[in-house]
Amino acid sequence: MISFSIAPTSLHRLRRRLLAAGPGVAADILQSAGFATGEELFTEWRARVSARTGIDDAGRLDVTWFGPLLAEVWSSLGWGTLAVAAVADRALLLSSPDAAEAEPRSSQHPGCYFTCGCLAAFLTAQAGTPLAVLEVECRSSGSDRCRFLAGSGETLAAVYDLIAAGGSWREAFLPGELTD
Repeated sequence: MISFSIAPTSLHRLRRRLLAAGPGVAADILQSAGFATGEELFTEWRARVSARTGIDDAGRLDVTWFGPLLAEVWSSLGWGTLAVAAVADRALLLSSPDAAEAEPRSSQHPGCYFTCGCLAAFLTAQAGTPLAVLEVECRSSGSDRCRFLAGSGETLAAVYDLIAAGGSWREAFLPGELTD
């Protein structure tokens, strides 16, 4: 894969221009571009997993290695720092206090559309089953970090419904299921 970096300021400018055309347009285009990036990222991921662990099938990667290796990749790409935590057996919570796509306090709503698409494609390839990603907190909308939930479409639809009704995404999980 031939790759190059895009500066966060370029992504911010692109997001602002697309938002001027309409929020739905921006989300769709940026998620689609992110999805293509996530597919390519998985190709590089397999090579890194093999080199670092000796495991040829990235899908067999132990959960102990998954979070730290993904954080390492995320950081090496200039996307910020990342923490990964399982939420019971229903979801994965990915958290970043300095996600590169976020433009602090620039929006009323989460806006890391590219990152959501990238994570959805990458995690789907890793899991071998379709996974959805929903940004539940975002630095762009005033949170102290960007948080992404990854899980089945059914799980994330329930989370989205809670948020749309004015609730917190945390209400979708039982006490003790969230560790961060």
